[in-house]
Amino acid sequence: MTHAPRAPADAAYVEGSVFRHVVALTALGSLGLMAIFTVDLVNLLYISLLNDEVLTAAMGYAGAVLFIIVSVGIGFSIGVTAHTARRIGAGDRAAARRVATSGLVISFVATSVVTVALATVLDPCLALLGADGRAFEVTRHFLWITMLGMPLLALSMAMGGVLMAFGAPRMTLWINLAGAGATALLDPIFIFALDWGVTGAAIVTVLIRFVALAVGWYGLVPRLNALAWPTMANVRHDAGPLFAIAFPAILTNLATPVSNMLVTAYVARFGTEAVAGWSIIGRIYPLCFAGIFALTGSVGAIFGQNVGARRFDRVRKTLADSAVFTAVYVGVIWLLLFLGTDAINWAFQASGRVAEMIAFYCLWAAPTFIFTGALFVANAAFNNLGFASYSTFFNWGRATIGTLPFCWLGVWNGSADAVILWWSIGAALFGVPALWLARRSIDRLAVAA
Repeated sequence: MTHAPRAPADAAYVEGSVFRHVVALTALGSLGLMAIFTVDLVNLLYISLLNDEVLTAAMGYAGAVLFIIVSVGIGFSIGVTAHTARRIGAGDRAAARRVATSGLVISFVATSVVTVALATVLDPCLALLGADGRAFEVTRHFLWITMLGMPLLALSMAMGGVLMAFGAPRMTLWINLAGAGATALLDPIFIFALDWGVTGAAIVTVLIRFVALAVGWYGLVPRLNALAWPTMANVRHDAGPLFAIAFPAILTNLATPVSNMLVTAYVARFGTEAVAGWSIIGRIYPLCFAGIFALTGSVGAIFGQNVGARRFDRVRKTLADSAVFTAVYVGVIWLLLFLGTDAINWAFQASGRVAEMIAFYCLWAAPTFIFTGALFVANAAFNNLGFASYSTFFNWGRATIGTLPFCWLGVWNGSADAVILWWSIGAALFGVPALWLARRSIDRLAVAA
């Protein structure tokens, strides 16, 4: 009597309900990502209590710049997760530990290089965004402090990816929750009690990175024994395959901050008040749609393990179930934003033009995220199936063709609201074609296997 081969002990995603895995991992991933976005949101919330629109606008400019480094970190996290998950799916735990360790080293070093490079061109970047006068000075001061912690953030994100690949998504959640909890505790002390204002918020942003690293280390080493001793030979051996996924993923993820920077520059044409409104919107929508942002990284482990196990029927199911989850999620969030508009304006003490912009986004622009979500689902498939260049193509298409002419139309219509709406419409045009090509790519990979 023969029995079907059982999955390796760590390969939890090659068996059971695919939709349940998608929901469970995305729920945990979104909670973790919400915790990351909450750090910025809490900073902005406390800064808004100082009743200075210049400071609120400065947080918007800073967020656009920091998003560049975050995108690099996400790209490496995707690469580390994909390669580690494939080896777990194939039953080679020793190779998974080696790849995970090399990935953490490479993520930290590469992100450090990017951070230093960005620091050298910081002033021109802020000028390009439209920051001037006091807003320019405050933004630069905030960034010079917070950028010190960005390589540590990238390292903790890569740790979360490794934990996800090893089938321990709850530990990934704890990494991010620890940082958010520390922010909520320390921000009032550093911003108000010590009266350090924006400087205090920046210092807290750096301190919480060490908290997240401590939790990640605990999960990876004492709990799972998921890391090997790092060596230069292993790093050199694993760098090529890692960059083969990470580099296109980085290019893909960089499209989002570039698009946001372009939108910020167009919105800035309508004054500081418009930038303050966009700054709040820029913190709200990543938090509300964290489930969609998290889905790209979370389902990567499901794709990776099933590709490693040659279960292409489950790879197709992962794509389909992820698309269904996206549609339902965006519909629910749209309803909540519509019903909660007044509460959002109250929380940020928004009034006048700022409050009008937030209400306009919640009603008209938010629902278009369903198409952006379709693009993110396709990206997850492309990045984990060996077609990462497709992600780059679609995301940069969205960041250029889907941004520049549409934002110009918004300026032509004469309001910051129109800029945001046309930007949302332009981005939406790339989702469905990307999803269709992702399905075709899975079929092609299955035939080749």
